[in-house]
Amino acid sequence: MKKKKVYPKLFEYRIKYNIGAYHSKMDNYHYYNAYNAEEALDFHLQMIEKNNLEMQTLSVEKYNPYADRWEDESEIMNHLEP
Repeated sequence: MKKKKVYPKLFEYRIKYNIGAYHSKMDNYHYYNAYNAEEALDFHLQMIEKNNLEMQTLSVEKYNPYADRWEDESEIMNHLEP
């Protein structure tokens, strides 16, 4: 009997941001599928750089489908290299 390959699970992340030089009062979200919060934030930063955008990243959240809620993972932003 063949063993099934086990792949790491992807999670849904949402990143809250404010766009523009004069940060608006309305916050927006970008959603990413990633293995961890660091990878989701990396995708977000690549998108900002590629599109030459000016935005303020406010938070990173991971969706927990079992509890049906978003869990804060914003501490990953403190570990960014300058």
